[in-house]
Amino acid sequence: MTDFLEIEEKKKTINTLNLDDFSIEDLKKYINELENEINRAKKEIAKKNKILNEADKFFT
Repeated sequence: MTDFLEIEEKKKTINTLNLDDFSIEDLKKYINELENEINRAKKEIAKKNKILNEADKFFT
């Protein structure tokens, strides 16, 4: 994912890009990387929800 993004490690933010500078092929690659990152985040959310649900069983 770091092919296109500048990540600000201290702030944990991503600097925005000027998409005008990208070719069509680069934009497609960028979209693909973003979609992969979204899927990775969704899997992490599902994992954390599962852990929360398992923990709730002990407190109800």
